[in-house]
Amino acid sequence: MNETPAAPADKNHKPRILIVDDVHENLHVLVGILRNDFAVVVATSGPKALDLATRQPAPELILLDIRMPGMDGYEVLHRLKSDPATADIPVIFVTALAETADEAVGLRLGAADYVTKPVNPELLLLRVRNQLELRCHRRKTAAGNGAEAVLRAEKPTLLLVDDIPENLHGLSTALHEDYRIMVAANGQRAVELATGPNPPDLVLLDIIMPGMDGYEVCRRIKSSPSGGRIPVIFVTVADSVVDKLHGFSIGAADYITKPFDIDEVRARVRTHLDLSRLQRSLEQLIEERMASLQEANEALAESKEKYRILAEYSPNWEYWIDPQGRYLYVSPACQDVSGYSAVDFVGDPGLMRKIIHPDDLPIWDAHDEQQPSPSGHHLLNFRIRARDGSERWIEHICQPVVDARGRFLGSRGSNRDITSRVRAEEELHLAATVFATTSEAVMVIDATNRVLTVNPAFTEITGFSQEETAGHEPVMLPADPSDPEPYRHLWAAVNTTGRWQGEITSRRKDGREFIAWATVSTVYREDASVHRRVVLFSDITEKKKVDNLIWTQANYDHLTRLPNRRLFNDRMEREVRKAQRNGTTVGLLFIDLDRFKEVNDTQGHEIGDLLLIEAASRIRQCVRDYDTVARLGGDEFTVILSELHGGSEIGRIAQDIIDRLSEPFLLAHQEHFVSASIGIAVFPEDGLTISELIKHADQAMYLAKDAGRGCFRFFTRALQQSAEQRVHLAGELRRAVEAEQLEVYYQPIVELDTNRVTKAEALLRWKHPTQGTVSPAVFIPVAEDTGIIHDLGDWVFRQVIRQARRWRDTLGEDFQVSMNLSPVQFNVSGPSCRQWAELLASGDLPGANLVIEITEGLLMNTEPGILDILLRFRDAGIGVAIDDFGTGYSSLAYLKKFDIDVLKIDQSFTRNLSPDAPDFALCEAIVVMAHKLGLKVIAEGVETELQRDLLRQIGCDYAQGYLYSRAVPADQLEAFCLA
Repeated sequence: MNETPAAPADKNHKPRILIVDDVHENLHVLVGILRNDFAVVVATSGPKALDLATRQPAPELILLDIRMPGMDGYEVLHRLKSDPATADIPVIFVTALAETADEAVGLRLGAADYVTKPVNPELLLLRVRNQLELRCHRRKTAAGNGAEAVLRAEKPTLLLVDDIPENLHGLSTALHEDYRIMVAANGQRAVELATGPNPPDLVLLDIIMPGMDGYEVCRRIKSSPSGGRIPVIFVTVADSVVDKLHGFSIGAADYITKPFDIDEVRARVRTHLDLSRLQRSLEQLIEERMASLQEANEALAESKEKYRILAEYSPNWEYWIDPQGRYLYVSPACQDVSGYSAVDFVGDPGLMRKIIHPDDLPIWDAHDEQQPSPSGHHLLNFRIRARDGSERWIEHICQPVVDARGRFLGSRGSNRDITSRVRAEEELHLAATVFATTSEAVMVIDATNRVLTVNPAFTEITGFSQEETAGHEPVMLPADPSDPEPYRHLWAAVNTTGRWQGEITSRRKDGREFIAWATVSTVYREDASVHRRVVLFSDITEKKKVDNLIWTQANYDHLTRLPNRRLFNDRMEREVRKAQRNGTTVGLLFIDLDRFKEVNDTQGHEIGDLLLIEAASRIRQCVRDYDTVARLGGDEFTVILSELHGGSEIGRIAQDIIDRLSEPFLLAHQEHFVSASIGIAVFPEDGLTISELIKHADQAMYLAKDAGRGCFRFFTRALQQSAEQRVHLAGELRRAVEAEQLEVYYQPIVELDTNRVTKAEALLRWKHPTQGTVSPAVFIPVAEDTGIIHDLGDWVFRQVIRQARRWRDTLGEDFQVSMNLSPVQFNVSGPSCRQWAELLASGDLPGANLVIEITEGLLMNTEPGILDILLRFRDAGIGVAIDDFGTGYSSLAYLKKFDIDVLKIDQSFTRNLSPDAPDFALCEAIVVMAHKLGLKVIAEGVETELQRDLLRQIGCDYAQGYLYSRAVPADQLEAFCLA
């Protein structure tokens, strides 16, 4: 440490203190205690201290160590007190010498106080402030004595008070050579001058004056703070004893009667001025004596306090025992260390041995404090068990106490609690062990980025040894500003905050790259400069590979390598936020592959997977690099089109995707064909949240499918309203059965040859409480989409069985009731129609009384379960009719395969039936074909007699339509048939 000021000169005139110690650590501690309140100067030797003490500005107090090489503290103190320039500077010894004899020597040499190390900060500050205040008081006293001498050297001031100018002139003329003269022509002016900032030393005062007389003036002067010491002499013509007694009673010092002898006046004035001076001298002497006495008392009290603090506030457990082993003194620190008070030890001299750890008793027993030992005893460290059960480590030193004649008076000992130090050493040893054995690499570098040491784990991970790295810049932490961006960020954080944590990529000795999770920490010096940096890192290369694989599996579709639903949602959310900030548009395409299920079911999942992979590639080629293509599952894909400034681009991209997906897929040397239906939703017009946009794009996709597939449709608000209405309708439909809002109506089917009603078709009607009768064309598709159709089908089937059993009795054993069966009800997961044969048997109704109507499209379905269900119907005797024949994909082979009984000509052919119409020829062909196959034919939608006659003409078997009756409740149909 340089012997220069440790803190800059303070503009607020902080007291200047010189600290003298040859140990830098001691200087650092003392400067830390004093630097906030004082201007501190330091010196590390005696000569330098003497030099600094004589410089200007001189120190106002000196803290001086005793033991120093060369010139010790005693010599420094002697020279300071021998030099008049430095003799009045108070000196406080701050030393590790704690003996009373050492302190006595210092005080005899002129030390102002004595503080032992280790220093108590609060005690040191108290001692320093006390000595500075004493020095200031002494200086003020010396300055006051000098000012008084100056005052005595000056002419005394007299105040002459009289209302007659001639009297004032006479006195002034006679006295002005020996005194400074002040005059007042009335009482008011006299009071102002006597009580003003420059009062006179004596007042010559007339009594008889107009206005305020002399008595009142005297009274006011004497009642003022400074007037009590001013002698007042009345100079007046009033000569009665009463007047004089009255004057003395109010404080007059003397009485001169006019006319007077000027020599008498001079004598009286001199006498009273001398008396005044003497009084002031006596008062000052008394004040000085009282101050000295007070100072002596304070010094005595401080000395007592000093010795008390030395004994009572020492952190060490001090004691003194006599030659018999009895305690003469035990310091209070014993209770802080052991939990036992001084009274406990005095009452039980053997208590110390009792509390020593049993394993350490041999150490204690190795010395005998009751016998003199020239060199004393310094034992090995041992443990004690404190009163609270905790263990404390003790450092023990004892020395013999002898008097001037060499007589042994006992032993003085000191027990220092070193528990914290022992634990710190253990922690240091533990840290060294951890450093050597941890699996995490540790590297310590200096402030210049040079390696100081590395641990074995560092060598194991990097391949570099201690010898190869020490003194070199670490390869994994280059400090060159031209280094890659991650390292610049690393060093910026380390230089700013002292810490950094994150991933870095480095190379092993053999050149292989590895990824490390590293933490860089900084160790600072006291002056906040960098001392060391500690780098800890672990090899996470394999963990990163596993993490990347897990992340990829969690966010990407394993088949197409496209983002999955999770990553799609994340990117969609990001694009929506960006569009909100930038005011742009985001397009969402919901793509469903048409007829993919047919390829997957007929060709196998392997071909289906290859088709999905190729489809994903084609979609990816149709969009921009920064757009997102995702697979949500099955044959559903989505495309996020970002940073759009209008909707025109979306339609073009959607059509490109449709065109590319319509091209042949060459898979396993065979061409396969699919198409795509695309629904489009646009942010923010079609929704503000991801769920809204997906829902609306999905709705638009189904609109594209309804439009014939292989096309795209944009979402519209009308579509949304329709979807919401369907959802609402589905909820009400679920409750319609329990609310008895559903009813089965029946429409008669007439045999054309006999004009007799032999059949009836069961048709479901919904009487809504607020909307009236809801058309089946409205609620049946809703029931199919939501799966309610299964529950409705079961309910209708039970109603039909019950009614057909009744009509078998009333309308004939051959009366048949037909009911429509939705393709959805043939779903293999729907058990309803599989159980109907069992219900039919339990209901005591022959199957011949029932006919199930299905559509042509159902026959084209290749599901094996459909044929199974139809065969069950046949085995139960239930007839099967093809409804709306001629409107779908008809196949004669399917008619034979599924054992169909009846064909129903769709009303679109019979509505405009006339002899010359093309529909007439088609109807005739259907009838002829059906009869050739052994099938019966029913014509739907017959509304006129001409239509009936033409159908009878071509040999049609049955007719159904408004010509005969609308669909009516069961009782009305029964009445119609019996009429």
